[in-house]
Amino acid sequence: MKKTPLGLILVFAAAGLCQAQSGKVRVTAFAGLNHHFEYGSVEDYEPGYNSFPVMPAHAPSNFGAAFAYYVAPWLGVEYDMRLTQRSEVTLSDPSDGDTLTVQTPKHFALTLSFVLQPIEGRFSPYLLVGAGIDRIVAMDETYISEFGYEITMPAPPEGERVDALMQGGVGLDYYIFENLGIRADVRVMYILDDPDNVTTVNSTFGIIVRF
Repeated sequence: MKKTPLGLILVFAAAGLCQAQSGKVRVTAFAGLNHHFEYGSVEDYEPGYNSFPVMPAHAPSNFGAAFAYYVAPWLGVEYDMRLTQRSEVTLSDPSDGDTLTVQTPKHFALTLSFVLQPIEGRFSPYLLVGAGIDRIVAMDETYISEFGYEITMPAPPEGERVDALMQGGVGLDYYIFENLGIRADVRVMYILDDPDNVTTVNSTFGIIVRF
């Protein structure tokens, strides 16, 4: 019986320590759309090699997860991974107007960002900036054009499937309960690809847990 007060003191001390550490770790699962702006140019047209030089704008769905650790109440470091799905686009041959409907390849992105969150509370807006890599998940595919030509769209060589990317964005965490909430997030991603750099706007909505 004499051990009970000491036991209670240890329990309360541990609870206080957990409370002091709460909120430093935040895990998010999310889904949304990734809008790719048009890239490429008709000036890049090369018969038999680059017959469809312009990639039109498209907006495939994506999903992923993020893990953030806050080194201070207003500053965190976030590790983010997201998979962009395929979407259907129609390409055009500048020489004769032939068209080709294809599926864009999947993309897998990994990024590391700094998160600035100056306001704590139920509503917590934030800014972020970071960098990472984008990997194309593709294979050779064959399609039939509008004029009836069989056209093979080759996947990039293995050594050319990974590109650096930079990103910046804004978001809002809204906590329904103390440690459970929802997140709305918009990011501009700039993929450093050769010969055409690619700009996308990634909008997601997710569930966030902090502890």
